[in-house]
Amino acid sequence: MTSSRAAAHGSPADVRMTAGLSLAVASSPLQLMNAMEWRARRSGGEADLVLLGDRAGGGGAVEALLARRPGLWRRVLRVSGRPRPAPYAPRLMRDAADALHRSALRRLAASLGGEAYGELAFGDYRNLSQRTLTERVPRVRLTLLDDGSITPQAARWRAGLPTPDPRRFTDGWFRTGLARAMLGDPPRFEPPQVTFFTIYGRLLDSVIRPDDRVEPHAFESFRSERRAGRGETVWLLGANHVEARIADPDRHVALVRDGVAALRREGLTGPIVYRPHRGENPDRASRLAAEAGLAFEPAALPIELAYLEAERRPAAVAVIASSAADTLAAIDPALPIYRFGLPQGYLRRQRDHILAVVRAHDAFNPRIHVVCPDAESPSEAPAAL
Repeated sequence: MTSSRAAAHGSPADVRMTAGLSLAVASSPLQLMNAMEWRARRSGGEADLVLLGDRAGGGGAVEALLARRPGLWRRVLRVSGRPRPAPYAPRLMRDAADALHRSALRRLAASLGGEAYGELAFGDYRNLSQRTLTERVPRVRLTLLDDGSITPQAARWRAGLPTPDPRRFTDGWFRTGLARAMLGDPPRFEPPQVTFFTIYGRLLDSVIRPDDRVEPHAFESFRSERRAGRGETVWLLGANHVEARIADPDRHVALVRDGVAALRREGLTGPIVYRPHRGENPDRASRLAAEAGLAFEPAALPIELAYLEAERRPAAVAVIASSAADTLAAIDPALPIYRFGLPQGYLRRQRDHILAVVRAHDAFNPRIHVVCPDAESPSEAPAAL
């Protein structure tokens, strides 16, 4: 995949010549996987890695990725993420916890400031902790890694274009006026220039701001690891929509059950296994799989790594709304991918955001198969990216 913006602002070949010391910051397995691909593109020099928090219990998957390429990083720093007090905790108490976390990040940035980093790559433009580090750690060049299909939304935000949920990019540290007055809570740091290291380059051409750049990739270093043949099993990738209160439990069960029936109507006759999202409640996910008549196969590995290590690759992959639809399509363009159309009324929260994610799936992979679980009910129309 080649981007006209990349051609205008510099090619990947130019970047490979960069030597010296680099820094990557990641908070999830997918961000780390992108950091590993970014690192594979750089010849010469060394790189440090900051693992900032453990989003949705991805620690085991992170360790599996690190073990896959030992020696890739000069050093790995593990840092606690933003505190998550109980929702009923007083707002001022939550602000106090965030103030301590912000101070710890500033100390970390100061300790890293003595290094001569030529490039800093970070994984999530929405993540306030990551943005605090990117603001305070000196570097020559700033690169944004993919955090799934949020990337087109980040590009739109930087270009001043509408996004489904702008608060994801603007929320500050504190909730109370007292904390803001005593501790200060300036607007988020907006870097003047960012390079997008992304599989979504084609989707960014029409929206990226003039000063930003695109360095396209397609997980080439991971694609070279594929060896297994394709079997008959279908992987259905779970979603944590119930746990995140995006959907009601009954509607979510109905979507999975009816989606499986739709896959059968599409002619997929092989076994279907349910691969739960790491944010799903294991017991609930197991019951859901049983009710839909599916095998239940949780795994500590990221789904992309599970795919690469499978003895037989699946015949197809089905998703509700998952960035894995895009990463797997990049790793194996021949893999058939199915997406369940979301019935009207399914989304109770984050509707615009989820529909933008779905639209990104469809735009990124024109070969994706959209199946309607409920033939008598129209699906939600995806929102603009």
